[in-house]
Amino acid sequence: MEAVLHNLESTVELLGVSQTEMVSAWDGETVDRAFQWAQYCEHLHTRFHTNPSVRAALESRLHETNQLLAHTVVGARCVTLSDLAQCRHRLLIGLLKNPATPHPVIKSLLDKFGLAEDAGGDQRVELSDLSACRSACKLLGDFTVNRKSDSDLSAGTHVHAMMLLQRVQAILSQPGNLDYATKLLDSLLEDSGEGPDSLGALIAAALLSTDTTSENTAAQDLLLDWLEGHDGLLHSMCQSLSPELCTRLSQQWTKFRLAYWDSLKRSASSLEYDVSNGLWTQPRDSPVSFLTLSDRVKSLWSSGSPLKDETEEQLVALKQADGDFEVKGLSVWTDLLVQLK
Repeated sequence: MEAVLHNLESTVELLGVSQTEMVSAWDGETVDRAFQWAQYCEHLHTRFHTNPSVRAALESRLHETNQLLAHTVVGARCVTLSDLAQCRHRLLIGLLKNPATPHPVIKSLLDKFGLAEDAGGDQRVELSDLSACRSACKLLGDFTVNRKSDSDLSAGTHVHAMMLLQRVQAILSQPGNLDYATKLLDSLLEDSGEGPDSLGALIAAALLSTDTTSENTAAQDLLLDWLEGHDGLLHSMCQSLSPELCTRLSQQWTKFRLAYWDSLKRSASSLEYDVSNGLWTQPRDSPVSFLTLSDRVKSLWSSGSPLKDETEEQLVALKQADGDFEVKGLSVWTDLLVQLK
């Protein structure tokens, strides 16, 4: 029994260390071992929490260890017996909120606790992974997303977005860390891939958070400012995200709305009118057709005031800048207005 209590004590100390600068020396292997020990404590809770005599011994050792940590680790949170049931997630939170956690460790955590895609068709997602996903959602805070607009973002995207926001908040909580936060985003961009969980989709999910705390808003502002400095990624987001998602983002963020219109105008400028077929055609290297452009503008138009009014004003101004033609085929914006009205 003493060996069990010693292992418990060591793991609780490990949770305390995860909140200190000592974690800066951790690598992927260290993190994996830490989570294995955390899982061991979860096993202890499952096996012994209903056993009065063993439970008393566990609680006594927890009390002693908590007292020791209170004197050695500033701000260390006491670990109770019930906390052992979610020990891995306590460790996860400690690492995410610690600005000293190395970037490679953060990347491994994003992979470990995010689901790449929702299960669909014959694909299966392990129950333990779903449990980890839900637990991470719960423990990472009140990350609320407008459910009307995020149906094409996977559960993994939302979990990754929560973790990213928590990480950025932790970094920004320390003065002078703006460049450090930017480097984190730069490193994520270097490692990002295509698909529903690309960095663009992840950032979109983070921006759709309706948490109005100053810390969350500051993290979202940083994401937007960083996006403005990466025009290629921003334009790709505006093309790859669904019209509904882009409309929601436009409603919530003025900076995104302006960037979205720039992307729409860029796509429209590449269209050419085929007189013989009476159709607007796109270059082979352009993913945006007239129909796609129309769907995106319609989504903005049908969103209600004030975005609908701004959309109409923008279309009228673009039509006038094109020559204010009323004849079909001379201006993309004229033809779009005709369709909408």
